[in-house]
Amino acid sequence: MRVFIKEYEPSESLRPYVKLYWEGSFIANAAGHLSMQMIPKGYLELIILLNNVNCDLLNNNTLSQCPDYIIMGLFTQSYELRFKNHLKVFAIRFNPEGIYNIFGVPASALKEPYGDISMVLGNEFRDFSNSLGEEKSIANIIKSTESHLLKNLEEHNIGKNYVNLAAELIRNSKDIKIKDLPKRIFISQRQLEREFKDKIGISPKHYLKIIRINEVMRLLNNNPGIDLTSVAFHCGYFDQAHFINDFKRITGKTPSIFIKERRRLLATKNSVL
Repeated sequence: MRVFIKEYEPSESLRPYVKLYWEGSFIANAAGHLSMQMIPKGYLELIILLNNVNCDLLNNNTLSQCPDYIIMGLFTQSYELRFKNHLKVFAIRFNPEGIYNIFGVPASALKEPYGDISMVLGNEFRDFSNSLGEEKSIANIIKSTESHLLKNLEEHNIGKNYVNLAAELIRNSKDIKIKDLPKRIFISQRQLEREFKDKIGISPKHYLKIIRINEVMRLLNNNPGIDLTSVAFHCGYFDQAHFINDFKRITGKTPSIFIKERRRLLATKNSVL
């Protein structure tokens, strides 16, 4: 299996709402199929299939065909993606609170692990997505995407608020205590909890767990021999039991098993997205 993934930064105007764009090209192995494990990252992924390939998502041992426009909502457990032949995609990785600023649709409305986002955003989005498949270069794809996102951002005119600030603080300060957030953004704990769940779909505490575990995985990937206890402490965990429980809930595996399986996947050139 061959994998090509390249990331691109959004324009300055969109950076508060969009983490990045990425293009992917995935070519199945000689057996004719590819299996990819998708781990929660704390972002929303809007994935547009650029070629006609059947793609399936395995959820709770049930295999379902993906639509051409997939929204990977703020899911909290890993999923397996399966497809055959050669898959080409373009994706927008949103900060979870950012999709509300751009489209006026809160992340909490996207509760399914995947779905046809044209059902939510309508015909204009469907036409935009279809047009991307006709573009000849990634530069033109990104140019069209930026134009579409900026147009929606201007039309909805939803400014940043304390939910944006709270989510940014969690992403940028992984050792922050949730009880300290209200003092940092001058809002009550109750109001923050309510608005965070309404706009993002999960509590600030749950979101922090996802962000922390992703930082753990980043450190483990970049430092294969690093000590797990040190990693957990660095990411704000002072209790090994809590760390292991959070890791297993989000990735589906214990840290030690995850490390062993990732080495095996890399050795066989499979991928974790």
